[in-house]
Amino acid sequence: MSQTVDNPAALIEGLDRGETLPAHWYTAPDITEKELRNLFAKTWAYVGPLNELRNVGDYITGYIGGRIPVAVVRATSGLNGLINVCRHRRHEVLKGRGNVQVLQCGYHAWTYNLAGCLQGAPRTAHEPGFHLEDYPLLPIRVETLGPWVFVNADRGAPPLREQYGKVLDVMAASGIDLDSLVLYSRDEWESHSNWKTMLENYLECYHCAVAHPGFSAAIDVKPENYDLAVHGWFSSQVGMVRPSALEGRSQIKIYDARGDVAQAQYHLLFPNMTININPGFPNLSIDIWWPNGPNGTRGFSEQYFGPGVSEDFAKDLIEFNRQVGQEDDALTDSVQRGLLAGIVDKGRYLTGAEHLVGHFQKLIVHMVNGDSSTAAAIASIPPEGVSRSVPVEPTASAEPEEERSHYIPLEVTRVEQESEIITSFYLRRSDGRPLHAWEPGQFLPIRVTIPGQDKPAPRTYTISTACNPDHYRLSIRRGDGDALVSQFLHAEAKPGFKLEAMAPHGRFVLGKSDRPVVLVSGGVGITPMVAMAEYIVAEGKRTGSFRPVYFVHGTQNGRVHAFREHIRALATDHPQFKVHISYSRPHEDDVRASSCNAEGKISIDTLKRLLPFGDFEFYLCGPSGFMRTIYDGLTGMGIPTGRIFYESFGPATILKPETTAQLAPADVVPVPVRFVRSDADADWSRDRGTLLEFAESLGIAPNFGCRSGICGTCATRILGGAVDYLEEPVAPRGTGEVLLCCSVPRRGTEVVLDL
Repeated sequence: MSQTVDNPAALIEGLDRGETLPAHWYTAPDITEKELRNLFAKTWAYVGPLNELRNVGDYITGYIGGRIPVAVVRATSGLNGLINVCRHRRHEVLKGRGNVQVLQCGYHAWTYNLAGCLQGAPRTAHEPGFHLEDYPLLPIRVETLGPWVFVNADRGAPPLREQYGKVLDVMAASGIDLDSLVLYSRDEWESHSNWKTMLENYLECYHCAVAHPGFSAAIDVKPENYDLAVHGWFSSQVGMVRPSALEGRSQIKIYDARGDVAQAQYHLLFPNMTININPGFPNLSIDIWWPNGPNGTRGFSEQYFGPGVSEDFAKDLIEFNRQVGQEDDALTDSVQRGLLAGIVDKGRYLTGAEHLVGHFQKLIVHMVNGDSSTAAAIASIPPEGVSRSVPVEPTASAEPEEERSHYIPLEVTRVEQESEIITSFYLRRSDGRPLHAWEPGQFLPIRVTIPGQDKPAPRTYTISTACNPDHYRLSIRRGDGDALVSQFLHAEAKPGFKLEAMAPHGRFVLGKSDRPVVLVSGGVGITPMVAMAEYIVAEGKRTGSFRPVYFVHGTQNGRVHAFREHIRALATDHPQFKVHISYSRPHEDDVRASSCNAEGKISIDTLKRLLPFGDFEFYLCGPSGFMRTIYDGLTGMGIPTGRIFYESFGPATILKPETTAQLAPADVVPVPVRFVRSDADADWSRDRGTLLEFAESLGIAPNFGCRSGICGTCATRILGGAVDYLEEPVAPRGTGEVLLCCSVPRRGTEVVLDL
């Protein structure tokens, strides 16, 4: 039996007692192989600074765990993460970093676009069964943290900011503006110690006073003044510059530490990225540590400085860090020789002074044994005995659930003109807390205070972007006539403008099946389709499985056409994304520029021409006549209504009464309902839906706005009987009023409505 088969529970119990991991965890090849497979391939890997990816075509290459080739490329639609391996003979496509218009493999000239879609492969025109769309570069997750770019080979890993976001708050306490830092140098290195040996040395300053005289002369390393803290997936050490170093009275030669930065910070972002800030003028360095077999480590270092830092300071600090590094290498090489001897199988670490080491080792044990859920649990709970921590207030990862039904303050951060009549407003929370998550297609209930109006005006607008942690985007058409709110927003909503909003709501959301999606929109009905398209493309990049999309949009002309370039860019990032645009009244400029695919209105004949035979899901949003035409055409072709989804903005856009699967329990005995002003009465049963849906099925057209109990538009006086709510509405209602959109008749009564 292999020596490296260990009982994880027994190892964790030993770590809790202060025992180290066994020696073979630092010397056995199969442990290293498990680390590469179960740890490095499932955690976030740093690849480079974001400012090297400013322009379309900029790219950076790197490796996950030093083994999996990756590339990050700036396309028109944003950053694309790719496995940097050609689908032909698995040659690395890109080398180093730079700027390209296309990605071409240097082995046989297979050529990909910036999204990784294969565009050309010599001598394949007559190759049987060969289709370019079948061989894109494999996508990989890419996300940013502050000024840095990361990738992750695990499609199900938690978001980058969820794991490491708080480190930005800790670093802010140093006073350094991360966005102002400039990359000064980048160097590769190798060492003769196991990567864990080196990082465990990094995670404690117990040895500093003994082994680092220069470092200890610059930084106060007394235990009572040197903070150690576990923050889940990252650990931090924070110290202050010694007064003697500030006054130039150090007895040992060190660099000039008399700058604006008085705090030293050293962070490990698990598993293998360290970020270092030294006292003095603005500076920051990064080290990445990869296994180089069980008894070696290799990686690279990046050194950053703030604007105005002198060349002398830069050289002196780099030399200072080099000296500390040499001292550490001597220590860890000696430790590695002791581990290879195999005489002392387990050591003893101090659970107080070296608790960051114990936390690191626990994460290693669980990840190496494939138990990432347990590793996540350990990462979220600091170990007992932590006596000092970095004084940063925790930030909630999500809004409290009770806030879903309350208005919260938002502010406009950016305004973008999408067309002559549609403007996008980017919104974030005024209190800095995270936004509530949403599904593509949902809307945001807002209310706006307009001067001269008695009370805030409520409205609901579709969120026109996929879920992200940074902003909502509302893309609003400037209405005519009495469209008070949209006109006010277009005129007054500049960056800094305040409004209020609930959490996102709505049932018109993208389904989770793998069927090809047909997104059909007219005019401003494009907004939910943009969010759905963004989500599909992002999921394709994340999972490697691209759900086919047909994006069909109709509008009058190029002047009122919103998101034209954005949708084209999304299509370049997705190997099975087809776009068809029709202009009903194109201008001469549109014709000359070939801005659309066809002239005229979108019709069922359009879809018949575009779509191959198959089982599709259809999503419709647009003007009432447009939606009615498409819906009737689809059902006339035999498309099941369960495959057709649509957004309704009022009675005119109701294509069929919608029933719900969440109705309250009721007997099979029907409930009589009478609509007084409409002179209509009928028996309601649970298959007839809500009172709003029931009224619509009888040809009555009540007013409504949201169908979710949010806006209160459907409030109606009840003259007899009682109702039950499927979920408690949040909109105010007067005495004797009910909200039709989310209520059903109470059994055993006769419901009489003033409608």
